[in-house]
Amino acid sequence: MALKTKLALFIAGSGLVLSLSYLWLNHLTISHSLEEQKHILAMKVASRVFEMVASEKKRIGTICFDWAAWDAMFDYADRQTREFESQSMPAAVIPEYDLNIIIVLNRMKKTIYHEGYDRLRKRPVRFDPGHPKNAYIWRKLALDFDRQSLQSFFSDSEHGPVILVSSPILHSDGRGPINGRVVMGRLVNEDFNERIGAAIQESTALLDPARLPGYLDAGQKERLRRDGLLLTEIRQLFRVFCAYTDPEGRPAFVIRADADRALFSLQEKASRNFLVSLWLSTLLLGLLLFGFIDRMLLKRLEDISHKTTDITTFKDLSIRVPEERRDEISQLSQNINKMLQRLEKESIRQREMEDRLVMNEKLVATGRLAANMAHEINNPLFAIANSIAVIKRQLKNAGGDVGEVLPLAEKEIARVRKITRKLLDHGKVNLETFVWSDINAILSTACDVLKLGKRSGRTAIVREDGEKELPVLCNPDSLQQVFMNLIVNASEAMAGHGEIAIAVERRPDAYAIHFRDQGPGFPDAIRNKIFEPFNSSKNAKGAGLGLYISYHIVQRHGGAMTLDESGAGGAHLVVTLPRCRGTAHA
Repeated sequence: MALKTKLALFIAGSGLVLSLSYLWLNHLTISHSLEEQKHILAMKVASRVFEMVASEKKRIGTICFDWAAWDAMFDYADRQTREFESQSMPAAVIPEYDLNIIIVLNRMKKTIYHEGYDRLRKRPVRFDPGHPKNAYIWRKLALDFDRQSLQSFFSDSEHGPVILVSSPILHSDGRGPINGRVVMGRLVNEDFNERIGAAIQESTALLDPARLPGYLDAGQKERLRRDGLLLTEIRQLFRVFCAYTDPEGRPAFVIRADADRALFSLQEKASRNFLVSLWLSTLLLGLLLFGFIDRMLLKRLEDISHKTTDITTFKDLSIRVPEERRDEISQLSQNINKMLQRLEKESIRQREMEDRLVMNEKLVATGRLAANMAHEINNPLFAIANSIAVIKRQLKNAGGDVGEVLPLAEKEIARVRKITRKLLDHGKVNLETFVWSDINAILSTACDVLKLGKRSGRTAIVREDGEKELPVLCNPDSLQQVFMNLIVNASEAMAGHGEIAIAVERRPDAYAIHFRDQGPGFPDAIRNKIFEPFNSSKNAKGAGLGLYISYHIVQRHGGAMTLDESGAGGAHLVVTLPRCRGTAHA
């Protein structure tokens, strides 16, 4: 792909990344903040509506309590008189307190006074005990009759939603039995709705719960019934629905408050305008950057590429790249020219490279010889395996000795192949280079490789004093192979679980690395020959060469590998390595 194409894609990708980053940040900050502001606005409007309704209940409750605690009312409940009614109970139900109804019950729960007036509709208001919509009101008053405290509730009635407060009739000193009950209430009508709207300074509407607006779906209606609060957005308005229910959970009335969302619309519009501006700015800057880089960099590099085309064949090393201006590209031209001069003068370097190629060819030949050896062994095994496969096809349901011998032969052929691979790995030990290394660093690398390759399963590897530096002259790759073999063997012995403890013991001239596991240990049958070839405690799973190869690697380092049989449970292998042993090459 040409650099111009890459540059264009880079600029386009940068614009896309900037846009996506802005959208992501906008979602996490501005959009999230807008949602929080909407929620706060809804809760603020709802709380003001709830406070207004609660304040109305408290106002009615105060009036009702004052009446119930009036000693003259106590006497009237016991013996009602026309004179008291005409002087103390106005026909308009205390119009100066803006109430709609008053009911007085005596101690026998009989209605002795029932007066009311709806000034909005200019009609009397009485709760007919026989009307179905008033049944809950009379039932609730009967249930609350013997309670010593104020009781308030919302309810539907034949005249619409109503707020009712009842108080027991007692002496002003609070003593004596309940002599009856006073009930005062206010209809929740348009007059009440206008008072709420004026108080919260928002447009409000009084809704019937049975006939909610059609733009509310079933889920929104259910949330309103369950939570008593719902926020919706419609055009330029936030609509907050506040629902009120009676003590039995039946809907009484709903107040809807509409709040203007013009401020939120301005914020959303500003966010969109900023995104468009970002796209246009990125496009303009990208075009300017592309033109500048194309003129100052790409065209000059293209000229250098044309000049150096013949140099790639090494036929004419006398070509020189023109050096123009004083910048990094001119410095590149100077370096190319210096390189050409050096190629002309250093013919000896070419001969050294040829000698290295010859040595590499020898190493390759050695590798091929090893591969041919494995091939020569594996080819007959392959032919034997194919022959057994043909025999199995011919004898599909063979029984007796034949049915047992064929699978055994296949398994043993696979085992021989594993042995040849292990022998080839063992042959690599002869080309070891010794350097000063850190035993703890080699152990850490071995553990990390096994964890990344998931070869240690869920086995926990516990290191002791793993931060100290322990220098040793060794081949780090070979020692890593030894440590990995020991850890893998321990993990397989514990079925991928348990714990392997690794500790390094410092001795005067050597180190002793201890490997302890929680497995079953070595069986007694192979305990004395665990370091011999083709000897394994894993049945058909291993070739029996892992400990054998590890043992000889440790021996080539001048060390020893032993099995500590003094411990109880698990296996305990000890690798002893001298700090300094051998020459530069073993």
